[in-house]
Amino acid sequence: MSTAHADGRLDLRRWASRLWDAVRINVPLWWVLAWTGVLWVLLPWRKTFTTDDLPGSAVLEQHAADIRAELDVLLAEREAIPGFHEVDPGQRRLSDSRRWQVFVLRFYGLDVEANRQRCPKTAAALDQVPDVHTAFFSIFEPHTGLPRHTGAVKGIVRYHLGLIVPDSPDCWIEIGGQRHHWEEGKTLIFDDTFIHRARNDTDETRVVLFVDLVRPMPWPWLDRANRRMLDRLARSTRITDPVARAARFADNPPVDFADNPPVER
Repeated sequence: MSTAHADGRLDLRRWASRLWDAVRINVPLWWVLAWTGVLWVLLPWRKTFTTDDLPGSAVLEQHAADIRAELDVLLAEREAIPGFHEVDPGQRRLSDSRRWQVFVLRFYGLDVEANRQRCPKTAAALDQVPDVHTAFFSIFEPHTGLPRHTGAVKGIVRYHLGLIVPDSPDCWIEIGGQRHHWEEGKTLIFDDTFIHRARNDTDETRVVLFVDLVRPMPWPWLDRANRRMLDRLARSTRITDPVARAARFADNPPVDFADNPPVER
């Protein structure tokens, strides 16, 4: 959702609220940004990947039909699926409406068991893939988009499996200045610490299975250090609070939990 008034003027109060949320929630995790800086120096600058780069990741393509069938059942009760900002208030800087909805199966290594039980074939397919760190259905309403932004964690790579994709050049993601288009049943894998943005400027819904995988490292010591960082992050309230919210949405009718964003303790 835009931070502008209907007449095009910037809504400063709303913009400031988003900025304050981003600072309050994310600044305590300065050490995550520091680790990402280290990886920028040590790793090749590579924007996109293939399933050959990530052992076992091709399994999800093989199960795309089963995953899509479970998604279709979920979409029949779409009003119960929260916006991403309701699960994770830190996402308000990108979207503060239900035009971007998420059905969370795993978040930073922590499972939302009630949601996994509703999608057993999807959960089973994910369990066959090594090092799945996060997984959820990402649902874009028609005429929805995300502004340019970067991820904070270079120790993961992002994997999108296209499930419902409008057949139009107006549905796209731009990564490091290069535009890509999702395809149903196909994967798009990228480093989200490069500047990226996404748009669905069509009259149809777009859905991908959004997965973060632990990034392969060139040296064992770097892999160990990266996993320790990810484990520490998963134990922080920056992660455990959104997981709790996702579980509450799974167990109860939708309500807005975004009034009290988590702060790292």
